[in-house]
Amino acid sequence: MRTERDVIGEVQLPDNVFYGINTARARENFRITGLTADSDHIVSIAQVKKAAALANADGGALDKEKADYISKACDEIIGGKYHDQFVIDVYQAGAGTSYNMNANEVIANVALTLMGKNKGEYSVIHPNDHVNMSQSTNDVYPTMMRLTVSKKIRKLKDALNELIESLEAKSREFRGIAKPGRTHLQDAAPVTLGLEFGAYAYAMKKDRDEIIDASDYIMELNIGGTAVGTGINTAKNYQENVVKHINEITKENFRKSTNLLGIMQFMTDFSRVMNAVTNLALDVEKIANDIRLLYSGPGAGIHEIIIPAVQQGSSIMPGKINPSIAEAMNMICHSVIGAQQAVNMSVQAGQLELNVMMPNIDYELTRSIDIMTNGLKMFKQKLIDGIKANVPVCREHLANSFGSAALLNPYLGYDNVAKIVREAVETGKSIKSLVLATGKLTEEQYMKIMDSGVPKD
Repeated sequence: MRTERDVIGEVQLPDNVFYGINTARARENFRITGLTADSDHIVSIAQVKKAAALANADGGALDKEKADYISKACDEIIGGKYHDQFVIDVYQAGAGTSYNMNANEVIANVALTLMGKNKGEYSVIHPNDHVNMSQSTNDVYPTMMRLTVSKKIRKLKDALNELIESLEAKSREFRGIAKPGRTHLQDAAPVTLGLEFGAYAYAMKKDRDEIIDASDYIMELNIGGTAVGTGINTAKNYQENVVKHINEITKENFRKSTNLLGIMQFMTDFSRVMNAVTNLALDVEKIANDIRLLYSGPGAGIHEIIIPAVQQGSSIMPGKINPSIAEAMNMICHSVIGAQQAVNMSVQAGQLELNVMMPNIDYELTRSIDIMTNGLKMFKQKLIDGIKANVPVCREHLANSFGSAALLNPYLGYDNVAKIVREAVETGKSIKSLVLATGKLTEEQYMKIMDSGVPKD
């Protein structure tokens, strides 16, 4: 055991832990979810701390040897070591102070170990004086958030692009497979299954473009603002140098903020991304719902498509195959849509020079991106890729659909066609026989009109 002290008192820490007294207190205070920072967050905070150490050395504020050891400690963490030492619950002290202190202490103690010193020898490398030099939680934590969101958005875009490719492939595969369109869940003018899947791909492309546009706001960093955005206690040329080093480390193209007070107070950059991800969830939800309807049956539903069987669907009805993947995607979308409200509430809850609700914004946003990314991969691989057209059913439904009657409007008039449709519903007679009985169209003309209404995609 080792003893660490702060203004509150003393805490005993096991020798094998790399975090310190502030982390220990926060760990005890916030026993809420059991969820801690994931690897993207841990790598991002280490990247920020490394860039800060290098910028402080550039400005002559930090001894080069200390900067080198802090940088090496960060490299160890970036490489995957010591992630188990980041133990703060996702719900924690406002603004992310607990998480920043956790990072400072772990990095300091790893650096001390690399120097051959004992953990806790903070007179050599101190978590606040050296690792946190030229920084405040108030500019470090949102910078970490921006780096993390950038990492996760890249994965989401990759998953979305793969889904788009799959939907476009299905659109080509199902080209020419005519079926009834449906509006209000009632028969409507004919479409093709290919056109339906092409529309899904179109919606996903628009969502992807919106996410890309919203993500650009994330590339502006408030690092260098320290406590309130005025940049107190920073090294010479710190803001320029730290952003430069962040870009070198991350291989990204972040830019410094032109208004550090403004970017520190207003968290709408994150709600812009959250709103774009939510719009994606809304559209994916609609696609999942459509697939469940199109697959409904097999004997008493629409059943115009056949989906892959991934598991048995009932503990009591043998042979039942449910649209389980679409159902899981629905639940993911519901969670994301709910998270949007949580993010928006926290975004507007900032007061004066700081928004202390950043940990909740971070958790809800990054969790939403993660589950959408994983969900889209599942949706593509286990459902969309394996969908097949039930061609005989599509043909049968098209033959029985009343939606094609709209094609007769230019020839017979809306009111006359409406009477024919009503009589067909009430008597069970075919629309074709009722139209021919009027003597206004020949069978050849009728068939030509009906054929003209089937899309040639």
